[in-house]
Amino acid sequence: MDGYKLLVTYNYLSYRELEYRRFMIQQWMPAMQNMGFEPADVMHTQWGKYPLRLIIFYAPNLEVVRKAMQSKEWEHWHKLLRNFVTDLRYRVVKARPWFQF
Repeated sequence: MDGYKLLVTYNYLSYRELEYRRFMIQQWMPAMQNMGFEPADVMHTQWGKYPLRLIIFYAPNLEVVRKAMQSKEWEHWHKLLRNFVTDLRYRVVKARPWFQF
């Protein structure tokens, strides 16, 4: 598997869950796609001391990742995301066909 994965982890604010879900589906995910990322997986942690959400995006090359993460669009959408989440973290890894965390 070529390309890169952007791993996004966070805990969402439970008291804003409905707003969070609307924002993610209607705005944030389409914005990420417009920046060149392809949604791959969404995971939810049921128990344990891990982030509640892991969203995995695929990018065909590192240039797509760099361009997106350095853009004003990225800054805008991730600033808005912070209204709904805590402990937001990003990790870029070489894409492998197996689960990556």
